[in-house]
Amino acid sequence: MPNPTTPGEDNRQPLPPGENRNRPAADGGRDDTYFEKLLKYVPGDIVAAFVAIDGLLRDQALPNPLWLDWTVFGVLLILAPLYAVYRPSTPPPPSLQGKRNFHAVAAMVAFTVWVFALGGPFATTWPDIYRPMYGSILLIFTTLIIPLFEKILLRE
Repeated sequence: MPNPTTPGEDNRQPLPPGENRNRPAADGGRDDTYFEKLLKYVPGDIVAAFVAIDGLLRDQALPNPLWLDWTVFGVLLILAPLYAVYRPSTPPPPSLQGKRNFHAVAAMVAFTVWVFALGGPFATTWPDIYRPMYGSILLIFTTLIIPLFEKILLRE
């Protein structure tokens, strides 16, 4: 019988500072939270690279050719699934084993939506029909839908 005064047991007593009930077990048995999954889908390194390069391109005195905007987007779009699956700074987490294809596609979709929300080559190619509001709405829907698709498609 567990001791009812042991913090962190099923009795749900307060945990000591720095402890977290949602911390993964040593075997990685806990499911990721929604936020953790979302961070895996959105390739933050790639979005940051796009924002930095986009800032450099916009800072030029002369306008850049449209093909340059699309080339930057295309190269980073190709890198997005690689970063999602083979993040250079860390080995792939156990939760990615067997799910690489889904995470690769999700990273590409998420990156495309982020670039669309930021404007990117979409805004310069179609300035008459592009509205930032469309990107914001699409970004919200994407962040809500991708984790659901993972749950449905991968039958977690």
